[in-house]
Amino acid sequence: MTKGVLLNMNENNRGYVQVFFAGFLWGTIGIFATLLGDMGLSSSEISFFRLLSASSLLALVLLVKGKGLSLFRISKKGLISCMLIGFISQAIYNIFYMGAVNMTGMSTAAVLLYTSPVFVMLLSRIFFKEKITFLKFFAIILNILGCVLVVTGGDFSGIKVAFIGIVFGVMAGFTYGLMPIFSRLGADDENAFTSAFYGLFFGMVALFFIARPYQGVSAPFTMNMLLVIIGFGLIPSAIAYIIYFGGLSKVKETSIIPVLCSVENVAASIFGFLVFHESFTFLKVVGVALVFISIMVINLKKKA
Repeated sequence: MTKGVLLNMNENNRGYVQVFFAGFLWGTIGIFATLLGDMGLSSSEISFFRLLSASSLLALVLLVKGKGLSLFRISKKGLISCMLIGFISQAIYNIFYMGAVNMTGMSTAAVLLYTSPVFVMLLSRIFFKEKITFLKFFAIILNILGCVLVVTGGDFSGIKVAFIGIVFGVMAGFTYGLMPIFSRLGADDENAFTSAFYGLFFGMVALFFIARPYQGVSAPFTMNMLLVIIGFGLIPSAIAYIIYFGGLSKVKETSIIPVLCSVENVAASIFGFLVFHESFTFLKVVGVALVFISIMVINLKKKA
């Protein structure tokens, strides 16, 4: 039934649905990260093993799906695009975000991360000449407000002010927001499986030198840890990025993408409530509503 609905949509709307669903899958990241953290792995190790698992699974898929090495072929432009995504929007983003968490706390870092739609809107204007309309600007403001409420539940007592930490948080939002910009440089012209593999692979290579697993890992490996790492690499990584790159090639306006992806925060909050029994306050519900309203607003068309 879902496939039939997608087939009846135009290409742009199919892209919206795919990017939205990728964001929903990213909302499960917290489940896997929490489980691995409880098992003793550090944040950088968790990020590394996530990308190692995802790129390894995708390499197997490319070999089987392409019946050899055919799907590993990528244009020079696509390769540069994926390298930028891996090194900057995966590895460097991880450094800035983890630094912001350490200096300002989880809530402050998460709030600063949601500046990314503003950066995407401005960069889309500079590089792709996309118009900054009133509806788009209004939707982004609603979206940021909704994300902040989803993360904090309206309780700002945990917000900490540390200048370097704030700089790191804003840079995390900037490097995270660069992903759809870099994707437009060539990754979205490639096969979605190929783009997902190379983007995750280059991120894994960079994190290899950051996490330095060759010097030893914080916790001994167990079968449960291995299964969680495989799940982490599969659901919010390999599958999510395949869907994301597949949808990105269909969406016409780059600045809309982070608003669609913001469903990640809604999904993360819901999963946190269902799996870890985290609080789900009235203001969080308001935040969820604002996120969905922002997605509807940004899709409104001005009447002639």
